[in-house]
Amino acid sequence: MLHTTHEGRDDVRLPRRLLAAMVLVSFFALSVSSYVALTRSLQYQGRDEGPNAAYAIELSQGRLPTINTPVTTDAARHPLVVAGRTRMSDESHRHIWTANHPPLYYALSVPLVYAADQLDAPQLLIVGMRLINAVGSGLCVLLVGLIAFELTRRPEVALLATGISASCAVLVSAGGHIANDGVAVAASSLALLGTLRILGRGLTGRRLALVAVAGVAAAGAKAPGVLTVALCGAALAVALLVQDRSRRGVLRAVGAAAVATGLPALATGWFYVRNIVLYGDPTASGALLEKFAREPNGTWWQVLSDAQMWADWLRRLWTPVLGEWYVVFVDLLAVVAALGLLALLARRVVGGPRGPAGSGRGWLLLTVHALVVVVNLIGFVAGGGNPNDRYLMPLMPVLASALALGVVAILDLVPVGPQRLRARWATAALTLGLVVYGTLLFKRFADSPMYRGLLPDAHTTLAASVLAAGLAGAVVAVVLAVVLAAWPPAEARTTYAAPRPPRGRPAPHRR
Repeated sequence: MLHTTHEGRDDVRLPRRLLAAMVLVSFFALSVSSYVALTRSLQYQGRDEGPNAAYAIELSQGRLPTINTPVTTDAARHPLVVAGRTRMSDESHRHIWTANHPPLYYALSVPLVYAADQLDAPQLLIVGMRLINAVGSGLCVLLVGLIAFELTRRPEVALLATGISASCAVLVSAGGHIANDGVAVAASSLALLGTLRILGRGLTGRRLALVAVAGVAAAGAKAPGVLTVALCGAALAVALLVQDRSRRGVLRAVGAAAVATGLPALATGWFYVRNIVLYGDPTASGALLEKFAREPNGTWWQVLSDAQMWADWLRRLWTPVLGEWYVVFVDLLAVVAALGLLALLARRVVGGPRGPAGSGRGWLLLTVHALVVVVNLIGFVAGGGNPNDRYLMPLMPVLASALALGVVAILDLVPVGPQRLRARWATAALTLGLVVYGTLLFKRFADSPMYRGLLPDAHTTLAASVLAAGLAGAVVAVVLAVVLAAWPPAEARTTYAAPRPPRGRPAPHRR
């Protein structure tokens, strides 16, 4: 059954061995992204790497760029960026068009600019900014698994969700480029995780601080993070008000929401006000569409109702262009998960178990978050924006969690052996299969013509060593999961402690 048998469901904790396994699976994703970061040639326009690097260079000189600020022309210090700039056919692409993004990711990269100058190693800036993004993407994989556990309190679902997100093509490729997506999605996912823990386990100062700090990072890394911050604040206010409608409860709810949203607003609001003053809207999307003469892709409703576009867009998360048999994998995963979710829903409709307390509110939060992300993307694409794969990364927590839950629900229906052992062994095997799939996907990516060569003096040996370590870590993760399957659950390991006798009385004699 898809619920824990622990009496204190809100106090269920993720087993440490399984957490270690999830960390190792996340390290596998990080190793693949690191391979790309250490070896692949600079993608000046295709991945916005040139303007992103130029943004950090401008910040290092004490200037905050605009979307019309020219990319650096200092070929002696930044030869790769300048070489990409000279290949652009129009003046608009010789500007820092990514300056509509808030500066957190680029501020983190400023020390790399100084280090590259001091060591006379221009490639250090490129590789370093890529690795910051890769670490964020790897952290996002782990956070997806932790979010799945908060939603279901099922360790098997948490491990499988981690494996599903680690096999995602977006995290494999985009995580190894100069981009702010890894940091932004990791921060947003951390804010969602903190909010879920408050909804399911109760409000504490530490959890509220986690939501607020993660919210600062989310809003400071990318504009969609502002929507996540607002949603988390609203969810906390509503949940706490429903829990306690007294005067004290109202003050507690308002105070928690104010901290969760106020701190990010104070820390990052100035940048979005600046965008409004300069471009007329907080994200400068209209100014960018006009700058590059983008034509609308249709009305809002036309984009929303284009089922083929959405299906292809979602498939591309796990399937490369012209992916042949890779399409079969993602379709099979979706069908099995959908059948499992339907079976789970049917059992609950007829009076089956309803799962741990707070899980319904958690699923509602992630569903609303996904809808907010989708609505934002619809407006962007309708206005002429490009439906880039990495824009769907914020949906990974709900997508991977739902897919993992559906697959585990099917496993629960298989009448073979004890349910707990069957689920643990099967999810370990499936996780290994997902790692193999991710490796094959990466190999196809690395062998494709789109790879476009290597960085000058690429660290191929180091990159290969990191990738080998990631694969080894994934195998160790599966072994840990299998060992955990044979380990008795926490409640079975609890031993009875005899009560101490009252002070002054001797303990009763035991034979």
